[in-house]
Amino acid sequence: ARARSRPRCVNPPGRNCPLSYPYRPEACDRVPELAADTVWIAGGLYGNRFALQALRDLFEKEKGSKALVFNGDFHWFDADRTLFSSVNAEVMKFHALRGNVETELLESGFDAGCGCAYPEWVDDGTVSRSNEIMVRLRAAAQDAARLAGLPMHLVARVGPARAGIV
Repeated sequence: ARARSRPRCVNPPGRNCPLSYPYRPEACDRVPELAADTVWIAGGLYGNRFALQALRDLFEKEKGSKALVFNGDFHWFDADRTLFSSVNAEVMKFHALRGNVETELLESGFDAGCGCAYPEWVDDGTVSRSNEIMVRLRAAAQDAARLAGLPMHLVARVGPARAGIV
């Protein structure tokens, strides 16, 4: 498989938002990929297996037509192979979007670090630690290839309304 090419980042790793992240508003002008009376959106799980279990327990109690969407960054503090695989397997049972964490797990040859785009007021130590977490997470991510097919946005029909989830 050929590696995707991506423009190199201008700022130091962890302080930029890669040019492949933005999308045009028209990206959500399409037929909804899911339809339900209730849509739960969980953003920033960050590998917390206890939060994942609590979320699943609550979601299972929801009545009627329902969908659960993991809105990116469901990995982070799960830099253990077993835990990463467990979180990944659970999340993949639902709708999932790629966040910067999942995207950068797939981009080991580029210099975005964690892809967090930390602003200047965030100290260099925080940026450095985030980039180190990404290195450890890549080592744990044996089944990261499953993330490659995840979109960065989707459209849902929630009752009579349309919603773009980004």
